[in-house]
Amino acid sequence: MSCRINSKSEVKHRALWSQSRSALWTRLRAGAALACLLVSPQLQAAEVKDVLASIGQVLAGEDEDETGGNLQVRLEGSGVVVSEEGIVVTNSHVISEGGRVYPAIYFNLLDPAKPYSPPNRSRLYRTEVVLKDLDLDLVLLRIVADGEGNPLLPSQTFKAVPLGDSRALGFLDEIYTVGFPRAGGSTVTITRGLVSGKEELEDWIKTDAQVTHGNSGGAAVDKAGRLVGVPTKVRPDIQPVDTDNDGFPDGNVNFGSVGLVRPVELVAKMLASFREGTADSGKSVVADERLEVKGLVITQTGESIAEALVGLLKPGSAEATVENLLTWARADQNGVFSFPTRVPAGEYVVRARANGYDVHLQNLNLQRENANLLIHLNAIPQP
Repeated sequence: MSCRINSKSEVKHRALWSQSRSALWTRLRAGAALACLLVSPQLQAAEVKDVLASIGQVLAGEDEDETGGNLQVRLEGSGVVVSEEGIVVTNSHVISEGGRVYPAIYFNLLDPAKPYSPPNRSRLYRTEVVLKDLDLDLVLLRIVADGEGNPLLPSQTFKAVPLGDSRALGFLDEIYTVGFPRAGGSTVTITRGLVSGKEELEDWIKTDAQVTHGNSGGAAVDKAGRLVGVPTKVRPDIQPVDTDNDGFPDGNVNFGSVGLVRPVELVAKMLASFREGTADSGKSVVADERLEVKGLVITQTGESIAEALVGLLKPGSAEATVENLLTWARADQNGVFSFPTRVPAGEYVVRARANGYDVHLQNLNLQRENANLLIHLNAIPQP
């Protein structure tokens, strides 16, 4: 094998070419990154708008048999197609009143080519309830006929929104609510907001994106246009005020509100239950997974400790913070407490404290057989 020795000029030439090529690739990469930054908002907007092909109005009311031949339905909320065979998810309160489900339920699908126009009768469908969960305020509807009652062709399918993962959402992640709020008129409305928190034990995603009357049952999607939840209700912050300074509240002031969204995982569970044939409309899909946790706080000698604070924290926690405190309760005069929220089985930390006693920390694998807690607190020695 022979080796060729480069001249000094050739070495220099190659070095210059290497530097030029490196600089060229650097510029190309920078240009590509800039292009991505410039294009991504448009791509993101297009992905979010894809949900328009799956969103529609839910109309409900009395059918002809109840009203002497006159169909009487009205716009009650929004719904979104979650399966190609025409399964629509919405809120239970959208299709019922006082616990009674309306006999006539329609779904008016939006034409994505005309997003600024109200849905029209050519895309109106009759639906039936296939599964409802009153505890979660969710219901699955199935499209069974067109607006005139004619059965659908066996080959007909519907554009379904892809299901995302709400567990991947963090604080201040962007989400978009899509629906037909009455304040927005008869056309679809998309609002952007942020994830402002989660109530994990109560199955809520909190957001400042608009969740208003009529928007219930619609879609909450992430930046990729995937369904992450169902906008369900608003929790207002209403506080009493004393405007005339007589020491007694004489009015209320609304200091804002928080939009509450049901996570998409609950919709996925309902879909699975429906497809497996295990659907039970009288039972919540999370009923068997939640435990009622209560207990007693006592001293080492068996005396009750009143007013003790007991919290359930995420595994690995030592202090109670906004991020890791899942639920809490205050013991009554007999030392008895009960968490206000039912809790899934699993690993937790129990933290209890009371004036004059050491803080109690306990790792707990919570199951149905140990959901009644007995907590002992040690008195702080007096000097």
